[in-house]
Amino acid sequence: MTGRIIYTIDPSSGEKKVLREVENQPNGMCFSFDGSLIYSSMFDAKLYRRDASGKDTLYADMSGVMTGYCGDMAIDSTGRVYLDDTGARVLHGEQPRPGRLLVIETDGSVKVAEENIIFPNALFISPDGKALYCAETFGYGLLKWDIGAGGDISNRQKVWSPATISPTGEVGNTAHGLIGIDGGCMDGEGGMWLSCLGLEKFIRLDQQGNITHEIHVKGHATACTLGGDDGKTLFLVTNWFPDDEETIFSAMVAKRTKCTVSYARVDVAKGTARP
Repeated sequence: MTGRIIYTIDPSSGEKKVLREVENQPNGMCFSFDGSLIYSSMFDAKLYRRDASGKDTLYADMSGVMTGYCGDMAIDSTGRVYLDDTGARVLHGEQPRPGRLLVIETDGSVKVAEENIIFPNALFISPDGKALYCAETFGYGLLKWDIGAGGDISNRQKVWSPATISPTGEVGNTAHGLIGIDGGCMDGEGGMWLSCLGLEKFIRLDQQGNITHEIHVKGHATACTLGGDDGKTLFLVTNWFPDDEETIFSAMVAKRTKCTVSYARVDVAKGTARP
């Protein structure tokens, strides 16, 4: 994000190549059903499509709707994009405030799908395509909606909170830092891999909210996704910054954050969950 570049990384060699420079900072991105990459441009609230030939075209302009930044995204089987609107431009000095979920149809039209989500993050769709999940990083919970036939979402529920695994039972600015969910994905059995800021670990929840697996890391567990040839490679993004007195947002603005991409082999493959 802060480096303003989208990279490709060869998992076997670790070789990193520049795919695209994004002047207004990339954030969420997903592959569409046709194999094209849909990626966001945070500061000017736009989505772009990169096709197999490497050509980039404007996919959607959300500047008339966006209240914060483009965040994470998920694309359903029809090409419909669900996108986080963070609600505040925190990297420009604004204080966090509730954000929303946006829906971008295949014709580029944009509408608000849900309001009042306290810093939305970690967006993914269940294997059967009937449920949408989103984390509230500053609301300290994982939300779920039912997806209707036309892509509308309803029946909002809070299905889990990281307070259940906090050493003190508290969230927010604890001795462990901000304990909230940042990134996440779902596997073929409906298991949810979540990155837990402040706790330095990735966890897997089953559909009943039980923790089945933990992966401990050094630094902020930031994002994760399943991939690889068999769908059983869990790619992990871990972020850290040197000054414990600094906030993650001020460290990002000052470009003092450092990131590691690693991976772990897991038991349950990705299946048809998205992304």
